[in-house]
Amino acid sequence: MTNRKSIIKFTILIMIIAGAFFAFRYTPLSQYTQKETLLDLLSRFREHWWGPVGFIIIYGIGCAFALPGSLLTLCGGAIFGVAWGSFYNILASNLGATLAFLMARYFGRDFVARLMKGRIESFDEKIAGNGFRFIFTLRLIPLVPFNGLNFGSGLSRIKYRDYLLGSVLGMLPGTFIYTYFADALLSGVTGSGKKAMTNLIIASVLLILISFTPTIYKKLKK
Repeated sequence: MTNRKSIIKFTILIMIIAGAFFAFRYTPLSQYTQKETLLDLLSRFREHWWGPVGFIIIYGIGCAFALPGSLLTLCGGAIFGVAWGSFYNILASNLGATLAFLMARYFGRDFVARLMKGRIESFDEKIAGNGFRFIFTLRLIPLVPFNGLNFGSGLSRIKYRDYLLGSVLGMLPGTFIYTYFADALLSGVTGSGKKAMTNLIIASVLLILISFTPTIYKKLKK
């Protein structure tokens, strides 16, 4: 039987997620889920020395409240360029992943653990025993929802150490490609040279290639 405390904590988690969804869908905050509006807001950060810190904080908190990580990553690439954009995006995305994980672990793990019986509990133990490999593999697959994996991992028995290391390494390729794509896209819009078009083509090809990661992984595993 689930005790009262775990139920209350899990209810708070659901309310936080539902409240964030409602706020970013049906209130004036919804405008910040639009790429143009969010990019315009974050572009102002570039003019200040504290801009990168502000971007990282907004990215991290945004992910904790289920704001799309890919949207924020693209903004980081468009604002800061490939090199610094990739660096800031990696820090920010892992901060957001950590906040979401800890939120789910604190508010929801006890409730979920008490509900697990039989095969579900065995599956949870198996995942925890291979936490790093599990997270690393899923982070390489673009189709796996970023926020869903963050919260789901927090509800599981996966150790935070395995989760963090798997996330950092697993998100490196995708983060760089999305950042490169955003920078190349902006250069293609604002520039007029052959180099801008070449970079945009390269970024597009890389995005296509990363979508085949699951297939390549299965073949290598065989």
